[in-house]
Amino acid sequence: MAKSALLIRMMDILRVRPGVSVRELATILDRSPRTVYRWLNELTAELGAAIRCHDGGYFLTGGREARRVDLTPQELLVLRLGLKSSLFGDGSPIAKHAESAWQKIRSAVCYDELIASRDLASSHSVKVSVPAADIEPNILETLENAANNRHRLRIVYRSQHSGCVKDYTIDPYAIVFRRHSWYVVGFCHEHDDIAMFKLVRFHSVANTGMIFTRPADFNLDDYFELSWEAWAGGDSVDVKVRFSPKVAEMIAESKRHPTQVIHFEPDGSIVFEATVSGIEEIAIWVMGYGKEAEVIAPEALRSYIYEHAAGMIEYYGKLQKKAEEVLAN
Repeated sequence: MAKSALLIRMMDILRVRPGVSVRELATILDRSPRTVYRWLNELTAELGAAIRCHDGGYFLTGGREARRVDLTPQELLVLRLGLKSSLFGDGSPIAKHAESAWQKIRSAVCYDELIASRDLASSHSVKVSVPAADIEPNILETLENAANNRHRLRIVYRSQHSGCVKDYTIDPYAIVFRRHSWYVVGFCHEHDDIAMFKLVRFHSVANTGMIFTRPADFNLDDYFELSWEAWAGGDSVDVKVRFSPKVAEMIAESKRHPTQVIHFEPDGSIVFEATVSGIEEIAIWVMGYGKEAEVIAPEALRSYIYEHAAGMIEYYGKLQKKAEEVLAN
């Protein structure tokens, strides 16, 4: 390729990938870093191209008249924190779209605002707890395409409850993120009901070639309305929990659920009430407060926590006994 063509290509790269390094330019153009440095000098000194370097990255700059998107540094910060968060990391079905969106935003804003947003980023942080998941890219792509185009899927999936790997036929209504993970919400033909499938548990997916119609009355907000954090679709349960004065203020200061109601007691404790989908998720939350939390209702939740607590006591009692025997010998 002629040098003139390579210079034009380098300008295009600087335009669409602001902040690109010399090493990256050298790799893309198949030239040495020394040659890239020389060309950058030629573009600025001889052709008057507005190229600036910041923190090792090169930017093709221009005046405000060349800007295509008018965003403040604070608005850029919000987009940067969101699109660069771990929510769009490994295992996210839309990671590639987040990355391409950020590259387009970077290329469409003024250099000065972009640098200012970088400075603001040093004093802000957003952490979304998303454990890295090793999911095959073809699975993510097939799931996303099926949800977008209403394609029925045949999947091989590891069941959470049984631990067994099973075949299912599903109509993927939507891909959602809840709590720490990505899920597919859809109609499962084997269960004859709407179900949630965690992306990390998919072993394989295959497009059946069949088109499904999502029910007109299905709405994600309605489906998750009573969900405590991630799980939805279960029977609604009215929950009432008393929290001791030691943790009452901490519980009361946050809105944990849209249906919650808090009653303040004379002794400094509170009674927390909410209507949730099933008891398993909220049981985990309640157990996290140990003896500072007392389930008043329903009895099923109280029994569920009692059985888990009794099981833990028995298990750790055995471990403690073994440890004492080892020390005695």
